[in-house]
Amino acid sequence: MTQVQFYDYNVLCGKAEDVRGYLVELIEKGEKLFVVTLNSQIFLKAEQISDYKEALRNASFHLPDGAGVVWAIKRHCTVHTDRIPGIDTMIYLCNEAVNRKWSVYLLGAKPDVIPKTAENLRKRGVNVVGYHHGYFEDQTPAEEIEKLKPDLLFVGMGTPRQELWIYQHRHLPFKLAMGVGGSFDVIAGVKKRAPVFFQKLRLEWFYRWLNEPIARARVPLDVAKFFFKVVLDGKNGTCQKVR
Repeated sequence: MTQVQFYDYNVLCGKAEDVRGYLVELIEKGEKLFVVTLNSQIFLKAEQISDYKEALRNASFHLPDGAGVVWAIKRHCTVHTDRIPGIDTMIYLCNEAVNRKWSVYLLGAKPDVIPKTAENLRKRGVNVVGYHHGYFEDQTPAEEIEKLKPDLLFVGMGTPRQELWIYQHRHLPFKLAMGVGGSFDVIAGVKKRAPVFFQKLRLEWFYRWLNEPIARARVPLDVAKFFFKVVLDGKNGTCQKVR
């Protein structure tokens, strides 16, 4: 496993199982983690929103979720890494939660979806101690988390809101917090994940765009913008190995 500084972000690279195992090891050691699943859309939003960039810069680690990030790290750092999707990492950590008796809190998704997500995880033996939908304007979820003290906090409210919320509530008593985008919808069975064929080709973003062309109209443009930024910026100071 290798750790690189990609622009302003601390990214864990290597085999997916090694990276996820390292997160578990740190949790067991008592470290508090804020993890971001980095892709080109998150990267570009942070370039436009200073508060968002600050939040991402203060994350404990980033995982190379997007195919573009994997490509860029290989190009500028000569580091080969698996693509480490957020949904797979969430499921892995939930499985570890069963084995290690960790508790889990879910925050996000629509009011009629999040109960199904919690129910499906509980069927797998996950100790989901609480959940709240993502349509709130008060501090109710924060108050619940303060009371329940979950080990793992997964936030699925889309970017940049989910990472900003975690950063602004980093004082809450969790061991690991991670934004997971639309993972709750998939686990609830409301939406389907991209077929394995698209996953292996690192084209999940393309599959999602095909299924939701209006909602995801900017995705192809963002992919292209990220590609040209990485190429034009070159290797000078954009990526270096930390360890």
